[in-house]
Amino acid sequence: MRLGIAVPAAAGALALAAVATPGAAFAASGPVVKISASAASFTIGLSNPYTFQVTVNATSTLNGVSIKSIKAEPWTAAGNPAFRGPSASNVAQFSLGLKTLHRTATSWTVGYTEHDSAATNRPPNQIAGTWNLAVLVTTKDGRVFFDPNAAHFTAKRADVLSARPSVSSVRKGAALTVKGQLNRADWNKGVWAGNGGQWVRVQFRKAGTGTWVTEAYAKTAANGSVSASVRDYATGSWRVVYNGNAVSAAAVSGVSTVTVK
Repeated sequence: MRLGIAVPAAAGALALAAVATPGAAFAASGPVVKISASAASFTIGLSNPYTFQVTVNATSTLNGVSIKSIKAEPWTAAGNPAFRGPSASNVAQFSLGLKTLHRTATSWTVGYTEHDSAATNRPPNQIAGTWNLAVLVTTKDGRVFFDPNAAHFTAKRADVLSARPSVSSVRKGAALTVKGQLNRADWNKGVWAGNGGQWVRVQFRKAGTGTWVTEAYAKTAANGSVSASVRDYATGSWRVVYNGNAVSAAAVSGVSTVTVK
């Protein structure tokens, strides 16, 4: 996967940073070129296909100034605290393989798409999190425009959540235990591993209604297991919900019905 090599590649290019720093890379003559970009966030499990997609547009605002090249590179400080941001030299050397999508005399749109369906081609765990897209644009008259934060996206590890009430029927107002298990994709080992220390919500939906109500909060144990005690006053369905975080995707358990006698 392209992001799997982006962190070490960028870190290895730190020696080039002195050649063209982000501040020095901006043209002094003002916004002759406008840059806009987008990058799609995605979640990766153990075997699901995923698509990493980037689009960049550079538009000249002055007559006679046309675009010569567009380069872009994703970057993050994850796993390498010494790397605080990209330089124009980094982007020039490690740019994505951008393809032309549309071009006019004053505007150029390029894109990059990587579709990965191989279950064995998982990235390292350290790439999970928020990424930035740095863009470097050069005009035919030699002006350079550099935006280190042209777009942002996330790459998250998939989570799966299971939950089940301790019984299928109870007396009205009786205590009910809902147990569950939250697992997260471990790309390094190729297994689903317990996601500990995460807050989840235990929710109830009364039969005949469409509204889920949070009845309890619980924190997963180190192995990803979770248990919460609630009281049941009406027949309905129970589930557990995880909101996710910066590196883990949200997950919702299946639904179980409990009948109140």
